[in-house]
Amino acid sequence: MNKFDMRKIITVFLLFYSFSLAVFAQPSYTPSKGNLKNRKWFENTRLGLFIHFGVYTQLDDPDEAWAMRKYTVPQYEKFAGDFDAKNFNAKEWVSTAKQLGFKYITVTTKHHDGFCLFDSKYTDWTIMHHGKYHHDIIKDLANECHKQGIKLWLYYSLLDWHHPDFVFRKDEGGTYTHQTPNLNRDEKKYIQYMENQLTELLTNYGTVAGIWFDGYWSKDTGRYPFREIYGKIHQLQPSCMIINNHDMFYIPGEDAMVYALYDPFPQAAYDSDPRLKQMPLQAMDMSSNKWGYYSKQIYKPVDTLISNIKKVEKQHATFVLNTGPLPNGRIDPHFIDSMRKVNRLLIKNE
Repeated sequence: MNKFDMRKIITVFLLFYSFSLAVFAQPSYTPSKGNLKNRKWFENTRLGLFIHFGVYTQLDDPDEAWAMRKYTVPQYEKFAGDFDAKNFNAKEWVSTAKQLGFKYITVTTKHHDGFCLFDSKYTDWTIMHHGKYHHDIIKDLANECHKQGIKLWLYYSLLDWHHPDFVFRKDEGGTYTHQTPNLNRDEKKYIQYMENQLTELLTNYGTVAGIWFDGYWSKDTGRYPFREIYGKIHQLQPSCMIINNHDMFYIPGEDAMVYALYDPFPQAAYDSDPRLKQMPLQAMDMSSNKWGYYSKQIYKPVDTLISNIKKVEKQHATFVLNTGPLPNGRIDPHFIDSMRKVNRLLIKNE
């Protein structure tokens, strides 16, 4: 090993050490009794339904939920004008989920394109102002979940390619070359916008079982004020759990860890911090090779779905399985058919 290699190793170690200090130096977090009860319920559930739905659904693009990167903001806004969830039926979504054995639903309230499926007073980049179906989908879904006894998790992307004050970084999913220029870009304004919207989601939609964050992949500890964000969530709804889709490490305020089933389980990272073993585990995966709907997606065979469910159970984790509804808002019939077969075979073999 030469001196250059040694310097690289030392540099990497120091960066990791600094990151660890920054994360773990944050004040400790004591979950509420309701939160601990929610955690216990969560870790004993077999299946949760993940739903990716938004403007990208009607583009029929192989990049589905990431398709906005191909277009300018004005171009994508024109596509939003065609978004029509005319056949969305919250009662049908929830009852179907229950029939297929799912115990909770996690739905995208705002994906990386920034488009909101809920009514927000902080932007008009929502389903209420664009497209042909001006209705608060999250409100309907929340009401129906409460009626039918299904717990609701709300996915919220920390990224926002549409917001004029969001800074898009290479270490968080690539470069968005079409981002609208803004010489006065101030990400503090975006952080406030995000906190305002989270307050809306935790105030206007009844009991929320959990918030599921996505997009924090850079490990830049100065990027987001998680202490403040997590604290606000637990202040508004103490029982609400928080999952952040980053690598396997703990940030005070989080209530469960998530890992991708399509990647090797991060055993070394999981074993490195005893706190992780005290928290519920969630595995996530797609029922096809796409998160959002794509007409040419490749569906996973029933045998694969069953094998994955059993693999997650051996890890003592809950499994959140994704489907992308059709552009008109109906749950994908192929997914429904596959999960019915999965349930029949699981019951038969138990």
